Amino acid sequence: MSSISPAQRSAINQFVAATGVTARTATSYLRAHSWNIDRAVSEYYDGSGATAKKDSKALTALFDKYKDAEDPSTIGLDGTILFIQDDLGIDLEDPFVLALACKLEAPTVGTFSKDGFIKGWQSLNADSISKMQTACDKLRVNFATDLAFYKEVYKFTFGFVRPAGQRNLPIETAIAYWNLLIADKFSSPEEFKAWTTFVEEEYKRVISKDTWNMLWEFNESILKSEQGLEAYDPEGAWPSIFDEFVTYMKKIKE
Repeated sequence: MSSISPAQRSAINQFVAATGVTARTATSYLRAHSWNIDRAVSEYYDGSGATAKKDSKALTALFDKYKDAEDPSTIGLDGTILFIQDDLGIDLEDPFVLALACKLEAPTVGTFSKDGFIKGWQSLNADSISKMQTACDKLRVNFATDLAFYKEVYKFTFGFVRPAGQRNLPIETAIAYWNLLIADKFSSPEEFKAWTTFVEEEYKRVISKDTWNMLWEFNESILKSEQGLEAYDPEGAWPSIFDEFVTYMKKIKE
């Protein structure tokens, strides 16, 4: 095990926590899937590890408790409130709900699909409310400490909160979720405020998926760099909104 890197050791620990197998078995699955934990866990449950799979009957019974009367293949808003708030004891305004929705592959706010519900809880090794509460405690720690998972949740959120039938986010929705997910990870409170003010008062257009995703990269590689805005290359593969924002920032700093 001496050749195992810290990141790989973390993946092994996560695999063990999700499946209950030995570290040796976890290592075997992870190596076979290039250390991609999601693919490795899926293969474990769908393939040769199926005998250890959590009983889907218990998860189906739980899903049926919350399923929508008009569309029994989904859990609707009422079922979501009962499940998340009443039974799991999680405040619906808690940002962690986004992490859980991501893990359960929820298609949109207030909705869970049967397939995502069962697959997600199987990957978390939970088939009862008490086990789900324990799994959520662990997932909450992962959400708070694993930047890669946090970024995955951030990117997932765009599609999750996007209005039905729309390709983009309204400005007010984007700003609300930026405040929830990225404000405390921004280069500074002042630059975050400048960004949201620019979007709301100068840009005044809907927010595309590309802009949503690239804001994370812009913050990490430009705003947080030693050079700051001077590191920005207008010839780079940035959406034009960032060209406009850099110009805006330089003007207000003059």
